Amino acid sequence: MSQNVTPPPMPGYGPPVPPTPPKNRTAVIASVAAVAAAAIAAAVTAGLTGGSEDEAGPAPTVTVTVTEEAVPEADTAEAEEAAPSDVGADFKVGDRASNEGVVVKISKVVESDTITLAGARKKAGAEAKYVTLKTVVTNETKASMDLTCSLPIVNALIDDQERRFDTIENLYEIAGNPECNAQLQPGFKDEMEFVYRVPKDAEPVTWEFYPFDLEAAEPTPALIDLT
Repeated sequence: MSQNVTPPPMPGYGPPVPPTPPKNRTAVIASVAAVAAAAIAAAVTAGLTGGSEDEAGPAPTVTVTVTEEAVPEADTAEAEEAAPSDVGADFKVGDRASNEGVVVKISKVVESDTITLAGARKKAGAEAKYVTLKTVVTNETKASMDLTCSLPIVNALIDDQERRFDTIENLYEIAGNPECNAQLQPGFKDEMEFVYRVPKDAEPVTWEFYPFDLEAAEPTPALIDLT
């Protein structure tokens, strides 16, 4: 006797599933770049903070380079030239040079081999010369002064080698100078020649003077430029 056997039903198939579309290549690259940037940032942050809150890492070292600009030599030379000299003349020939009431105006500087002294010609010598300062002295002090004998005006002739020279003796014997003990009264003036005997190669550059005063501890001379 035969039996009809019904085969099991075949497995069923659902409706077809559409394939997943491929992702856009540009979006993938952008995602990868963002992940890489985040990783680098995390690594830098970890390096600066020491990796964790419990471990203090070394502070980053900052190096600052300072560049100094050298001053040009020309500018330095100009600054040195512009700087004032330690010793400078207060007046020049033709000025009314005043010092504590003594006023001296040099009108002329004369160099010669001879001078007239006591009515006679006197030679300076082979290796010397005379330097004569023709001046007008005005007495603006409170007392009289003897220009030729009592040395009321302390003075010196200074040359280009900074050598200092005194006047010759007996200035009252110079023709035209005031006589010895001729007192120049306050408020008056008189012509006066200061004469110096100096080496032949001396170049006069400065004349200094100040009134003689025993009570003055450190007198301050007035300087007149003769160049």
